[in-house]
Amino acid sequence: MSSVVDQLSALLARFDDESYVALANRGLVRRARKELEQQKVEIIEQGAAELVVSFGAQRIRFDHRGPAHAHCDCPASGICQHILAAAMGLQQALQPPAEQVGPSQESADDAIGPLRAALLDLSAAELVRHAGKAGYRWAWQYVQDLEPEHALSVSGEQYLVLAFQRPRLTLRYMGGGLDALIADADLAQIEKYRVAAVLAFQRAHGRALTPPDPTVRQRTQSLDLGKDHALPETRDSNLEESRARLRASLRKIFTESVELGLAHLSRGIHERYSTLAVWAQGAEYHRLALMTRRIADHVELLLERAGGADELRLFDEISIALALVCALDSAAAQGAMPTKWVGRARSRYEASTSLELYGLGAHAWRSPAGYVGLTMIFWSPDEQAFMSCTDARPENQRGFNPVARYKAAGPWTGLGAPAQTTGRRVSLIGAQTNDTGRLSASDSTSVSVLPLDPETLVQHLKPWSSWADMLSARSEHRVSLLSEPDPMKDWVALQPAKFGDARFDDARQVLVWPLLDSARRTLSAEISFNEYTRHAIERVERLAPSDLVPGTLVIARLRPSSQGGVAAEPLSLVRPAATESPVDALHFDDAPKQGMAASVVERLKRWIPTRDVTTHMPELVPSAHRGLLDLRHELQRSAERGLASEQAQSALSALMPYADRLADSGLTAFRAALGQDVAIGELLLRANYLCLQYERLMQGDNAA
Repeated sequence: MSSVVDQLSALLARFDDESYVALANRGLVRRARKELEQQKVEIIEQGAAELVVSFGAQRIRFDHRGPAHAHCDCPASGICQHILAAAMGLQQALQPPAEQVGPSQESADDAIGPLRAALLDLSAAELVRHAGKAGYRWAWQYVQDLEPEHALSVSGEQYLVLAFQRPRLTLRYMGGGLDALIADADLAQIEKYRVAAVLAFQRAHGRALTPPDPTVRQRTQSLDLGKDHALPETRDSNLEESRARLRASLRKIFTESVELGLAHLSRGIHERYSTLAVWAQGAEYHRLALMTRRIADHVELLLERAGGADELRLFDEISIALALVCALDSAAAQGAMPTKWVGRARSRYEASTSLELYGLGAHAWRSPAGYVGLTMIFWSPDEQAFMSCTDARPENQRGFNPVARYKAAGPWTGLGAPAQTTGRRVSLIGAQTNDTGRLSASDSTSVSVLPLDPETLVQHLKPWSSWADMLSARSEHRVSLLSEPDPMKDWVALQPAKFGDARFDDARQVLVWPLLDSARRTLSAEISFNEYTRHAIERVERLAPSDLVPGTLVIARLRPSSQGGVAAEPLSLVRPAATESPVDALHFDDAPKQGMAASVVERLKRWIPTRDVTTHMPELVPSAHRGLLDLRHELQRSAERGLASEQAQSALSALMPYADRLADSGLTAFRAALGQDVAIGELLLRANYLCLQYERLMQGDNAA
């Protein structure tokens, strides 16, 4: 056989149905299979570089790159059913007889070993030739921004399967060059994603990645690279100079605010913060701009003596903002600018071919910024993660009611109402998702809704039955105070061993519902009262023991409690023995009908006077915890009242004993922080950030 036939034979031997589906779609694969049953594939021309076959009236040309680059003389563009059928026919014709292949030959030769070697041998020059210098630059930064343990999923037995989580993209490699990487989604500029997959694969195998050419400009008209994985333009010296001056200005105002005293801030300070927030946005420091804007708003609340103003909370906000400025300083010195610190101008949605989700209910809300909306919550069994879809409008827009939206048509084509997704299997075609697991409400997405078995839902949800284990796992993705917010990771499925009696706290206007785990630890499920939560509060108050049979799950969002610790905000119940929908949407569904005896019991329960309920997680206080609290108190006192220049040395001397006590407990970082040669105001902020960071780490330890 000629060389092209040898190469095609080795390549096609790795193809399976999923490979053909990724190459085209499932419908075309089915039609190709049917046509192949009626017609045969015949080789009519055979050369060293090309193979021509006939399939019915069509002629299909193959080269060594396989079906992905085959050409058919039919009018269809791209991969048609004739190419698929011809590839399948060649695959059968070129496969060696079974008796010529020993049963262990495939495993002995390591079928995917040569594929690994081929990807690892690809040089940076080859990657640049495939995607261009700008594409390589984007791919390199994209890989740098990925967490190493979640960067790329590698699997496959006959061929390599390389999968990204965000965007949801899977590439299959059966052999050949870079253009032989077959993607399961039709993305623009697929070349840059191929290069990113190869770079992530090489990094996972310990290879050092070649940085991009520093002379290449970031922005191009030919590639829609966006700003989600962008490096600073080395030729734009004005931007870099502006960023450096901005960071210096922020450090100065942070220091001055503390030295002046957070209780003594002026209108001039507020105006400076507002100006710096605009400057940060113009310098494309999106995350820093958001932080500075929040600080400016908080200063304004303090000046107006508003009830929500708090000097101590402002102290924490400034401490975290200063830490981000220091991180940006360090990154700029290294010539890199990670997206996790720079932030994004806006969320970017990426298309995926198909997505299967389980509907878990919805809730209506109003934001402080004046928006109202409805958010649907889903579970993705493939990604083992929660996802959401929100439809929101300005509060003053007529005709939009977030509660009524639950039973109105849309937002996706084919969906009668969001209510239809609750407790159902939802299959999306053309779904668009962003990095945080949010789904676009675009009507270009089509949906089909199917029944969902309760047992299947509970099995895939993998609920938490130990609150300590749950909080420990939650702390892992919230270790650093500078970690990017990931709100979907705050959603959990809880399986309480026992449900306490729900009581409404009149003082806080919060419903408190104790949930006990198998170790008798208590987690408070809390719902703050407003017009959109009234129904959910009434539903929880009226829950009968028959509604909470063993195995009942609570879908909830974890958030800080107003009384300290962590609380769970319930969304819905999952009933394992439900005869209809397995999900009870607390914010919208009506309560199950009760018998006469149960109704009498519920009325008697409501006559019991309301009392305060203590339902917070017990905390294990380490020996260093008291030292942290004492140091935090001293730092807050100094920052609130201010420090004159002549008081700097005495204030530092007062802080050092606390640092010495913490060092004796094993926390030695405070001595080094308070010994740095910077202004006293910045020293206080750095020490306070360390306190906040240690407290977060200790919360994870206590939960474990």
